[in-house]
Amino acid sequence: MGDAGADRRMEDGTKTTEHAKPARRLPRRRPLHKRIRDSLARGLVASMLGVARIAPIALTVRLGEWLAVVLSRFDRRHRAVAFRNLERAFGSELDAAARRRIVDGVYRHFGRLLAEYALLLAKPALLPASQRIQLEGVAAAQAAVRSHGAIIIVTLHQGHWELLGGAISEQVAKLHAVVLPLRDPVLNERLVDLRQRLGMGLIERENAVAALFRCLRRGLSVGLLCDLDQEESPAFIEFFGTPAATVRTPAVLALRTGKPLVLTGSWSTARPLDYHGVLMPPLFPDLAADPAVEEHRLLTAMNRQYEAFIRAHPEQWNWIHPRWETRPAGEPNR
Repeated sequence: MGDAGADRRMEDGTKTTEHAKPARRLPRRRPLHKRIRDSLARGLVASMLGVARIAPIALTVRLGEWLAVVLSRFDRRHRAVAFRNLERAFGSELDAAARRRIVDGVYRHFGRLLAEYALLLAKPALLPASQRIQLEGVAAAQAAVRSHGAIIIVTLHQGHWELLGGAISEQVAKLHAVVLPLRDPVLNERLVDLRQRLGMGLIERENAVAALFRCLRRGLSVGLLCDLDQEESPAFIEFFGTPAATVRTPAVLALRTGKPLVLTGSWSTARPLDYHGVLMPPLFPDLAADPAVEEHRLLTAMNRQYEAFIRAHPEQWNWIHPRWETRPAGEPNR
């Protein structure tokens, strides 16, 4: 599904959470170490695709998990970020051994995702998504679509958000999500093809917020990922006990269109390509309330639900992301 942290202006001209369009510049050559890293990543993906074409599903997934854990030993920077995040979120609730297990589990889950993406690309017969993820809460979401014409699906980088979006598109309403293109054009083309085969409509990042508004006003549902650090014009909403820079887009969309938010999550059952997903009861915006107060209420509900999902399955969330890096004015970034 699409990342909500884009940077444009709303249709009425007020600034939202996305960056202003930069002046056109000549492309700069990427640093050597990043080009080497990208080449290694392409090679890894190509290798996993080759394995996925010929190996059994379970073996492919276990190989991906093993590779990710091995490679994580060389990723000191992101492992350090994960340990700092876990310390901030859980404090004395977790000892050092428990934190290590979660961090290793995060990388293992990333490896599982890589292998499962490779399988879905190499073996189209593994779709549709509804064969791979069991959803609960579908009836209430379907009712919200009937009563309001469209809904705003909001999820996080946990479990398998692409399969979740595909299953919702099959069982509730076709989702339209913002696409963040990959640097490698070949891999990006294949990922775009997979998302389309999952039944999702794709929105390019250019003028993304205006496109999201158009979708909702035409009765087309949208899907957003809203759990990452938001640098531009964030709302600081408590997350694991600490204010976190939170993207405002889902609340702004709900308040200006009257469409309900449906908070969703997913997690692996530990079996290859087998997930469980949940759609929480819809959150209906109070259009008569003070907009700032109502925005805060909706975003607080979103972060609290995210926290509940993460606490239930901490090893499947993106702890290596610097979630608390952007700080309020006057407080140094971390």
